[in-house]
This record gives sequence, C-alpha cells and structure tokens, in this order.
Amino acid sequence: MENLENILKQIPQVEKILQSEKINEFIPLLGKGIIVNIIREEIKLFREQFDKDQEIDIERLMSSIVESCVRKKREKLQRVINGTGVVIHTNLGRSPISEELLRGLTAKLSGYCNLELDLPLGKRGKRGGFAEELICNLTSAEDALIVNNNSASVFLILSEFAKGKGVVISRSELVQIGGGFRIPDILMQTGARLLEVGTTNITDIDDYRKAITEDTAMILSVHKSNFRIEGFSSSPSLKELAGLKNPSRLFVRDLGSGNLLVDARFPKTFEPTISFELSQGPDILCFSGDKMLGGCQAGIIVGRKDLIQKLKKNPLMRMFRVDKITYYILQETLIQYANRNIEKISLWSIIFQNKRTLGNKANRLIKKVKAENKKEYITRVPAKSVFGGGSLPTLKVESIAMQINIPGVSAKEIYNKFLNREIPIAGYILDDKFMLDLRAIADNEIPEVAEAIDGLMEEAHGR
Repeated sequence: MENLENILKQIPQVEKILQSEKINEFIPLLGKGIIVNIIREEIKLFREQFDKDQEIDIERLMSSIVESCVRKKREKLQRVINGTGVVIHTNLGRSPISEELLRGLTAKLSGYCNLELDLPLGKRGKRGGFAEELICNLTSAEDALIVNNNSASVFLILSEFAKGKGVVISRSELVQIGGGFRIPDILMQTGARLLEVGTTNITDIDDYRKAITEDTAMILSVHKSNFRIEGFSSSPSLKELAGLKNPSRLFVRDLGSGNLLVDARFPKTFEPTISFELSQGPDILCFSGDKMLGGCQAGIIVGRKDLIQKLKKNPLMRMFRVDKITYYILQETLIQYANRNIEKISLWSIIFQNKRTLGNKANRLIKKVKAENKKEYITRVPAKSVFGGGSLPTLKVESIAMQINIPGVSAKEIYNKFLNREIPIAGYILDDKFMLDLRAIADNEIPEVAEAIDGLMEEAHGR
C-alpha cells in the first residue's frame, strides 16, 4: 500500500494541471472553479482505477481531463442548427429570435435603459407599459400583464381569485405540459379546490352547472394545444361557458399557445386568434410568448382592466415579473405584428416557406457538398414539418428533407456525429434513415450543413 501511495504521488497537483496549455484554454470558456472540479473528479477516478502493476500514465489522465472539459463546454447554451422539422422546438429554445431583433437589443439595452423610468414625465414609471399597450392594441383587451411564463400566469390568476375556493374544470382539460407539470398540481399549490366535471371525451354545459355552488370562484377552460381528442367527443363552446359567469364567479381561459395572426394560407382548422377567443366572453385569458407569438419565454395575461390591476398588485408579481430583455423582445415582436411585417418574425418566415423556396434550399445544399459521389449518399425526399411546442399537434406542413445514408454508418451514428459538431446540427431518424428537414435550417446555415456532410463522408471512406 505504501509503495502504491508513493507511485500515486507522481500525479501532478491541481494547480500544476491548471497551468497546462491544453487545460488552461478552457478557463475563459468554463470558469476556473468548474475546471478545478473536473480535474479533481478525474484524479479521483484515475486513482481508483489505477493498477499497481502498471506504470503511471499521466498523459492518459490529461486526455481524460480534456475530454471532460470538452463535454462540459457542450453543456453551455449555444446555437444549434434545427433540422428536426419541429419549428417551435421546446428542447431547442422554442420560437427562434431573428438576428435583426438581437442586433437591436444590443444597441438599445447595452448599458442602462428606462426599465422603470417614465421618460416623458421624468419620474419613476412601471415596467413593460408600452409592451402591454401593444398587446391590448392587438387583442382588443382592456388591459394586459406580462409574467415569466404561462404556468406563472395560471398560478397567479388562481392565487388571486380562487384561493380556498372551488374551480370547475372538465376532466378532458386536466392537461400535463412539458416537464411533468400538471394542471391539478398547479391548482393544489395555489390553494384552489379542483372540481372535475364530465368525462375524458364528453363534457356538456349541464356538467358545469351541476358542479357550481356558492363556493365556486371560477370556471377554468384549459387549452388542448398539445393533444387532440378525436371521434366520439364534445365540449361546450367558450360562449356557453361564459354564460355561467357572474360578478362573483369568473370565467378564465388558459389558451396556452396564443395566435395573433389571420392569414389566407392557414387551413380552416387553424388555431383561433386571441381577439376571437376574448370576444367569446372570458374575463381573463392567458397564453405563451414563445410559441405562436414568435417571441421569447413569457406568460401574457389579458382581460378586464379591474382584474388585471388586481393581478399587478399581487405580491407574487415580485417573483413572476420579467426583465428588460424579455420586455424588449416582446415589444419589438409585437411592433412587427402591428405593422403587418410578419416576414420579420422568424417563426412565420420559417412556416410560410413554400415548396419552391425549400426546393431551392435543397439544391443549394447539394451544390455546396464537395464530394464527387454525393448523389449516392444524399437523397432529397418529401417531408412533413410540424409547429411543435404544444401547438397544433395534428397539423403537418409539407416540407423537404435530405436523407443521408452512408454504407457502414448507422443512422444513430450519423445523428450523434452531427449533434457533436462545433456547431451542433439536430436531425431525426425515420425508418432507420438519418434525415434533415430543411424548413427550419436558415440559408446562412447551409454551408455548415454541407461541411458536416462532407466531413462525415470523408471519415466513412477513410475507415
């Protein structure tokens, strides 16, 4: 044992390893503390696995530390090329933000800004006033409030208006959203009491009427925007539900994914606008900022002015309020809606690409690939893109994908190699073939994708 300890003393100290050129270059990228933790963990593992009958291999230890640093670097928030065919991709940040908007953010928000300063009056003002005014203008709402996500919207509304009281909701709307968050759990945390009515597939207006008591504070209608019930099913209209409200009982609509756009290119079954839903009679309506709105993560609450004012004064707003960056991104996105500059909102510029545009993109990609035998391994195929992000689950949009099939390389291997590039490229596997849907791949990302294909083919041919 004593001999083993003497051998292990040859392992350099942490500070000595930090000075290594290969390790030191990661410090500006990851922070010294993280690097120190990695070194200590790798030394511990190295000591545990060391065979006393072998010579100590410091190079192997250093290689393990570098590999761990590279893996840690990949955990940082960074750009990913989206070839999945899912436009509002929750794992990839939902709706993309345009470069033009982000350049404006740098110009307007670097340094200080008037977050809580009323410049015309020269005194303290309220957060988000102009962005909330834009929302009202676009939705015909009396007032609006921005919080940090739509779950916070629901939580705040229930806490303010239904704490200790009954909330009637259809069993078909007891939804679970991403990350395992469930409507019943949110209700319970706010102190509201859940009153389930109807069945999974059928709920009628009488089910609601029978459940209402003097203790009922709210009728809650929750979106089904991340799933569909088809076949023998029915539920009351929003107008019917609005008929159950009174001065002491609110009708609240959780819309989930809020749509502001009316366009002839949409199918008849497309999601109704926020203005339309408000016209059906809810007192309060809430929706997300980073889904069909095409902005950043936020929860947006619209409705009666007296109710919104109560929410603004709720102590929870200190927890749920958003920062200057969120207000700015929403403000600039909403201005594009107000001016009908829909093509400047990245989400809609992606969705409204036609077959010709996508075909030209496919041709440019194939042309950019340098390998002479590329046509043997790359095939242009029809595909179906989806909105994603809990929006329009059954609606598919015609698209074009590149199928990459290299003999001797599995689809899973290709998937991993593309995802592990310096600029990761996310694709998908269909029928054991690796696919890249071109809809959400930007024109300026085509060279990077072509380079990835060339690199993969060179590596495969070099085996």
